[in-house]
Amino acid sequence: MWTVRCSRLNRLLLFLLAIITTTCTGAESGFVLKSVELHVTPADPVERGTELMLTCIANVGHSGTSPILRFSFFKDYNKHNSVHISQTNTSNKVTYSISKARASHSGNYQCDVTVNGQNMESSNKMISVKGLQTPVLSVDKQDVTEGGIVKVHCRAEEESGDLIFFIKNGSSELYHGTSSSGDLQWNLELKHVGTSELSCSYAIRLPLNMLRSNSSNVVSVVVRELDFKPTIRVFPSEHVIEGDSVHISCGLAGDYNGSLTLSLFKGSHLFQTGNVSEYKTVVKANDSGSYECSAIKNNVIKSVHANLTVKELFSTPVLTITPAEVFEGQQFTVTCSSSEFASERIGLRDVRYSIYRNDQELGSSDSSYTGRASSGTDGNYTCTARVNDTVKTSDRIDFIAKVLISKPNITALGEVILGRSFQMECRSDRGSFPITYTLKRNDIVLAHTSVSKAYQKAIFHSSIQHENQIQEFRCEAQNNGNDSAQMSDALLTQVTVPVQKPTLMTLPEDINENDEVNLLCFVMKGSPPISFKWYKDDNRSPFYTVTAKANFSTYNVPLVKSIHSGSYHCEALNGAGNVEVSNMIPITVKMARWKKGLIVGVCVLCAIAIILPLLRLYWAKRVKVTSSNGAGIWSERPPALDSSGVMDVEEPEEPNVEYTEVLHLQMADPERVPLRKGTDTVYSEVQRSSPEFHEED
Repeated sequence: MWTVRCSRLNRLLLFLLAIITTTCTGAESGFVLKSVELHVTPADPVERGTELMLTCIANVGHSGTSPILRFSFFKDYNKHNSVHISQTNTSNKVTYSISKARASHSGNYQCDVTVNGQNMESSNKMISVKGLQTPVLSVDKQDVTEGGIVKVHCRAEEESGDLIFFIKNGSSELYHGTSSSGDLQWNLELKHVGTSELSCSYAIRLPLNMLRSNSSNVVSVVVRELDFKPTIRVFPSEHVIEGDSVHISCGLAGDYNGSLTLSLFKGSHLFQTGNVSEYKTVVKANDSGSYECSAIKNNVIKSVHANLTVKELFSTPVLTITPAEVFEGQQFTVTCSSSEFASERIGLRDVRYSIYRNDQELGSSDSSYTGRASSGTDGNYTCTARVNDTVKTSDRIDFIAKVLISKPNITALGEVILGRSFQMECRSDRGSFPITYTLKRNDIVLAHTSVSKAYQKAIFHSSIQHENQIQEFRCEAQNNGNDSAQMSDALLTQVTVPVQKPTLMTLPEDINENDEVNLLCFVMKGSPPISFKWYKDDNRSPFYTVTAKANFSTYNVPLVKSIHSGSYHCEALNGAGNVEVSNMIPITVKMARWKKGLIVGVCVLCAIAIILPLLRLYWAKRVKVTSSNGAGIWSERPPALDSSGVMDVEEPEEPNVEYTEVLHLQMADPERVPLRKGTDTVYSEVQRSSPEFHEED
């Protein structure tokens, strides 16, 4: 029992402890980050060397213990490159100090505060630091020979940040480089003889501009010339004629015993390099030009030049082909000649010419070649002129004999539709460009066009109003004047005639049920194939469509019914593209003949059924009835009664016709004879009025 109570007590204590812990934890975690402010002292701008104080203040509302605040200072909106980071839970502000402000500290500053996932940053504050240190320049030597190396040291040790240093000789920049240590050292090569006035400066790149320092002190460095000088000589002379031997020598003036390299150039072409440089050759005209001798020591180059002039022994030959344009079968001449000679060396007859086609010599005869143009004379032509060992070659000329125009063909492009513009192409299978094509109609010139490329086409436009006018067109082609003109045959092509308004009719015109009916749609003009469409009433979709190779077509209804009654029209369309619509015609399907006969028969039978009883009644009224004990016999026709009931006794005699009728009467009461229905009633009345009935009484 005691053990059970202790266990329950322990559980209760644990429960209360959990509630207290949760409550305390909730109290500690309650906070609100209201605002963040940044204060800078002293105010902007500040002088170089001033101590700057940047204070970040966080306005935080919280319950329980103070939260841990993380302060971060950053510059120029770059939160990833913080200049200072601090964490505290004892104060709501942190101060970041810059003991000696420099120009590199200029910029926009902000701070942000982070507490338990909440983050807020302050507004930005601009800091401008005025003034830059004047740099100091020093060198390791002030007297060097040209090409010597001087170690330059430029210092601005009080500055911070990335500095861009510039080293100058007077106003000319010799070098620039970047350093973040406040100084720069560089090995400077001085090649120009004389006194170099060296100085340096630096610059700091800020977000909005670049600050440049004042120039440093000036250091003078004397550059003495190296004691060597190259020479160049041309033997036998700088003016020679093609075929002469020439010797060009590159050397040094005086007795210089140092180590150096000599090189001989013509333009960018190097002939020879080393301790001695010479060049020997039998010159040609293209050997004329400026030759350079260079001496190199310690990266110092000294050069001297000589101009060589080589006169042509004879000029480069010129190849000509006349006439300029040669058609197949025409004669042409190829000539080769040089226009200039060194008359002091050779004469005109000393030059030998050769003419080549496709690098095969054709022979030489008075420096010319004559042939008749054909496909076999086509090729590349060149010629050479030779004097002793000097050979010169002319430029290459491509020669192709022109082909006379062949008979052209005229064809229609696309479909030719009557009354509309269409295109025609005129083309010859053979013939050299340019080709002039002329369109004619009944020998009347309509248009010209010239074709000079294979991909070009001679296209003409025209139209016709009648089908047979298509054969009036021809075209002419020429590529060598009127003598080469060729005329085509007449243009032959199918002409599409647009359809006229179609007509719709029924066959037969009088339509009865169960008749076979054809709806005929036809046009008077229009080139097949023609598409016909039939429509009923206001339906926009055709109930039948067919394409016919004639100018008509029919829609067949084998057994027409009353449901086929309505309004019909048809459409016609061919390759011309225009849709023509017929007039609307009404179609009424009449009743079948057997139905009409049946109705008439029924009506006749009905009439008979009505008339027969009436006739019986009528004849019954005309019968005269007599009554007797046994039988009543008419010996003569009873007198007729008129409409008023008066007996007409004066009628003319008629042929003797006996009327006999036997009546079986009951005579129990002769005074009260019962009247019968129908004719018997009449007969009774007649009997009563008859004299016979009174005699018996």
